[in-house]
Amino acid sequence: MSDPRINAIRHFFCGLAMGAADAVPGISGGTVALVLGIYRRLVDAISQVNVEAFTLLRKRQWKTLAERFDLWFLLALGGGIVCGLLTFVVLLHELIGEPDHPARTQPLVYATFFGAIAASGYLVTRMIHPKSTQHAILCIVLAVAGGAFAYWLTGLPAFDEFTTAPNPIISFLLGAIAICAMILPGISGSYLLLVFGAYHYFSGVPKALAKGQLVMGDLFAFACFAIGCLVGLLSFSKLLKWLLHQHEAITLSLMGGFMIGALRKLWPWQPDAPIENPISNETAICFTLMIVAAIVVVAVDFIARPKAEDPL
Repeated sequence: MSDPRINAIRHFFCGLAMGAADAVPGISGGTVALVLGIYRRLVDAISQVNVEAFTLLRKRQWKTLAERFDLWFLLALGGGIVCGLLTFVVLLHELIGEPDHPARTQPLVYATFFGAIAASGYLVTRMIHPKSTQHAILCIVLAVAGGAFAYWLTGLPAFDEFTTAPNPIISFLLGAIAICAMILPGISGSYLLLVFGAYHYFSGVPKALAKGQLVMGDLFAFACFAIGCLVGLLSFSKLLKWLLHQHEAITLSLMGGFMIGALRKLWPWQPDAPIENPISNETAICFTLMIVAAIVVVAVDFIARPKAEDPL
């Protein structure tokens, strides 16, 4: 039997990787969870909120409630996600830059994640086990459709940026939409926030908070955004759980298509945001980073897959 403390540390670092991925427009933390073999366990755990759970809470049956929610797993993973988001959203905010003033390091960051996600898409295809020829054809069609949808979505022009706090309803809806995308492999919640013009506002909140520059309107908007994330997460997870248990192969095919199609957003040389004073030998460095990142992802999968917690 594995040591619970070792598992907690591993799940924390899994969460750290998920949080770091969610901080980048174009990458989903769900992709990381899927590759690391904890996706189904995560979806199963967060989908347990229902009437029975509230009954256990009212009766103070803490042990049963903790087992139902896989509480220690969620706490370790959630702690890692929060730390990853708070740390990397500030760091990557500097490395990527603003939409109209991209940083010199933006192509390097995008190239690294491009290679990692491309390799992850390949790994997802290995998890698909169609039951028949007709089922395989359906999986292929859904993968192509998912890729086309993600490619179209990541090409949408961004709305005007929020310069002040959005109203509470808008903040709530943005949170619900973003979190649904964040736990869905391939579709990035951060990118959807970028499209809606809210990414730089909300990603700048932790930075402003650290400097003591926030006002009550910003804090209230962020609180509404967080509540929207919670509601969206609890609702969408139930649908994902049903899809994974009832239609695993076609669900994974669609997710794999999302991942490959979304690579459009991670191409290092975005046509609408040319980099001023690019780094010397940028092209060679970017392609090297792509290859290295892909190798690292495949290596991690090779090491972790025999011990993966998902039966995928």
